[in-house]
Amino acid sequence: MEEEEDEEFIGLNVETTLLDAVQKLFKTEPEVEVFYDGFLERVQNDKRLRKNKNNRRLMNEAFLDELLKYHELDKINNAINNVSVSDESNLVEGDDEKDVDKLLRKTFKDKMEFRMFMTYISQYMMELGDSPVEACAKSMKRLGKSDADILKITSVINKIF
Repeated sequence: MEEEEDEEFIGLNVETTLLDAVQKLFKTEPEVEVFYDGFLERVQNDKRLRKNKNNRRLMNEAFLDELLKYHELDKINNAINNVSVSDESNLVEGDDEKDVDKLLRKTFKDKMEFRMFMTYISQYMMELGDSPVEACAKSMKRLGKSDADILKITSVINKIF
């Protein structure tokens, strides 16, 4: 079955390093499928790409543009250059973790409100291409949170991202 999947992407005319980066950037098979579906749709919808499938430079540019919808340039660059960055370096530890937990419990009334907050963040980031901090601020505003709460939560998000 894996050979069939490989055959499907042979005609992409994209650098192998870019194809390899996809496997490093996306953790699950559904994420990879969504990415490739988006890229293939882009090729079909873009007249210039459709007519120039043999132009490797154009295909590489389109592929990178599609990757940039999901990941920041530095992360893509690290994946291409095989530079591993520990995800744990971004995690909050010890007392900071307790402070974040208290802040979240104080800010959101219940789990449902927090889930709505997370849903809105995802929506803003995926549909509008907002940064995590921008998406957080818009989500908080949409939930009717005070400016003080928005500032507290966005500062935590800013530290993480």
